[in-house]
Parts: sequence; C-alpha cells; structure tokens
Amino acid sequence: MNSEETMKRYDQLYEKMATSDKIENMRLFGRVGRESMLLLVKNMPERAMELMEKLESINWDNYLTRKEAEKIVEGMKPEAPWSREQWQTAMMNEGFELEREPYFNRCALWVTMSMIMSDSSSTIGRYVEQGKQFAFVHDVAVDKLTDKDRVFDVRKYFEV
Repeated sequence: MNSEETMKRYDQLYEKMATSDKIENMRLFGRVGRESMLLLVKNMPERAMELMEKLESINWDNYLTRKEAEKIVEGMKPEAPWSREQWQTAMMNEGFELEREPYFNRCALWVTMSMIMSDSSSTIGRYVEQGKQFAFVHDVAVDKLTDKDRVFDVRKYFEV
C-alpha cells in the first residue's frame, strides 16, 4: 500500500471504530495511538507536543493550541497589548488562574483577553484606571469563557 492507500484504509477503520458500540475497538485504537505517539515522542518531539495539545481539547469547552493562539494574536489589529510571556507573568503577579477546567485553557484565555484589550482599549481606558485594566479585562474574558449560555466559542469566533 502506498501512503494515500494507507490513510484511506486508516480512515475506513477509524469510521468503523467510531460508529461501533464495541469498547474493545476504541481500546485497540488507543493502543495503536499510543504506539504512534511513542514513535513521535522519540523521533519528532515537537510534533508529538502539537498533537498532544490537540488531544487536550477533550478537557475544555474553549481551547486553543499554542500555535493557534500565537497566530491569532499576531494577526490582531490593533496589535495585541502583550506577548504570551508578558501575559503569563502578569497573570502570575495578579494571582489569577491560567486555566479553569472544563471552561478554558490558558491559550483560550490569553487570546480572549488580548482580543478584548485590542478591540476596546480606548473604551476601557476611559472608564477603568490604568492599574485596574488588566484585572478588568481578565474578569470580562473569564465571563465570556464561562458563560452559562455557552454562546462564546473562541474557536468559532476566530475561525480555527
């Protein structure tokens, strides 16, 4: 089988597993997936981490991978107010949680806070004093990401 045929066969088997009610089929895919991950960890550790981030999505209502978040923030106009490292330092200095399961992971929170500040910094500046702006933006972002209606979806909003 060539690469294309192998992937086609994989997709067929995956579909069979996904529509089956046999737990042993899922476990088999899990074992083979673990073997694949071991190969990736050994030979392509960066790619393994990227795929692991995608698997982490099962923990969150709102999530982004690091690459997705960086791409979104880089494209913000006006420019996002802080880098991921600056944001993380400020979050730790404020004592704010970076993630809240099952609502959001750190990348979703960073992007949402950056979006709010990028889009509304002038308005926020008129009503919130400088020293309280970060906390205000944090709280609004958390409100969006934990809203009971679950209307805000960071992936849909940024078309990821």
